[in-house]
Amino acid sequence: MIDLRTSINSFGLVLTIGGVVTIYLNSPLNFFGIDGGSPDTDFSAIEKATLRRNALMKVGTLLVVLGTVLQLASNYVPPG
Repeated sequence: MIDLRTSINSFGLVLTIGGVVTIYLNSPLNFFGIDGGSPDTDFSAIEKATLRRNALMKVGTLLVVLGTVLQLASNYVPPG
């Protein structure tokens, strides 16, 4: 049977992994769709996509922090 300490630690690890993947997928390094040289570029769509990506990066950062806190907190849960 898995104890509470292991469950909290595992859940924190899953949150951290999910947060890192979310940050990676929405980072500016992966944003190759900006087209500033074409006259028919829809800058409002680019701005909307950028705002969405920034919001998802914040969510990813929150998941990483929350997952890390859960992993640290699991060290202080009494075994049993």
